[in-house]
Amino acid sequence: MYDQRTEAFSYNMKTQVVLIYILVLACMILTCGCTTISRNDSPPPRVAGVSSIPVGEGQYMFLDSRGNVDRPITVFTYRPSTWNTNGQVLIVMHGAGRSGRDTLLTWVPYGEQYSCLIVAPEFSGTYYPGDQWYMGGNLFSSTGSVNPKSNWTYSAIEHLFDDIRNRTGSGRDSYLLFGHSAGAQFVHRLVTFLPEARYRRAVAANAGFYVFPSYSVQAPAGLKNSPLPASDLPKVLSRKLIIMSGEADTNPNDSSLATFPEAEAQGKNRFERALAYYTTAKSEAARLSAPLNWEYHTVPGIGHDEAGMAGPSAARLFSES
Repeated sequence: MYDQRTEAFSYNMKTQVVLIYILVLACMILTCGCTTISRNDSPPPRVAGVSSIPVGEGQYMFLDSRGNVDRPITVFTYRPSTWNTNGQVLIVMHGAGRSGRDTLLTWVPYGEQYSCLIVAPEFSGTYYPGDQWYMGGNLFSSTGSVNPKSNWTYSAIEHLFDDIRNRTGSGRDSYLLFGHSAGAQFVHRLVTFLPEARYRRAVAANAGFYVFPSYSVQAPAGLKNSPLPASDLPKVLSRKLIIMSGEADTNPNDSSLATFPEAEAQGKNRFERALAYYTTAKSEAARLSAPLNWEYHTVPGIGHDEAGMAGPSAARLFSES
């Protein structure tokens, strides 16, 4: 329901996925001396001062032993030569094109400017098929029951952050988070369903469909019958979420814009939907007498363009130490 595309595995693809995973895991065991991976809710032990994230561009395969270990994530990184273990970490989420490297390259100039480690996980269509596994976060099983939180795709970001800290010896206890378009859908849902997540500031830019912070709206367009307890909503509203909207992202006929009824009810285009989302948050915060730590900003002259949104978003993300 998150958009109008469908993706499915064939039996041959399933076989190939299993074979590829076995080969990748075997190589990691042989080259790293790793023991058998098991599920564990505890973060991996810290290794201070040891870095396997190179200066400049890098990439590696992350196997989430605390979540969906059988669904590897390719992680693209950019480490400025000036970055050290006290430096900031920014995790950037790709859009529907599922290209982590393209998103990484968009942010390289800002990594250099702000001396920030850029991390771009790639949730491939092979291992994270359709919107259910990416933007939808794997919240629900095929039977409609709520999946364990450790298996939500959103939780993989928390697990990845621990892995990054372990690989670099980073002393940071929080990260910055950005997503554009489908990535913004992912980001604002992580903010909504994981209010305990360790992001310090998050930017959702030009999302096309939202989970409104209201229990009067049925999921997936709202929180009614969602996994978020009503008691947690004030905490969601108190976290720093920055909603960025391009003032020219107003095409109601954009081929990538969700047009199913629940999305249309949020507005005719992405610009209208972002404003409606923020307006709902203000209303709910007032109703609950809860503090609202969300911001809404527009970017003049920019349409549905990640590169155009990145600069203004970076200014907001890095505006505080």
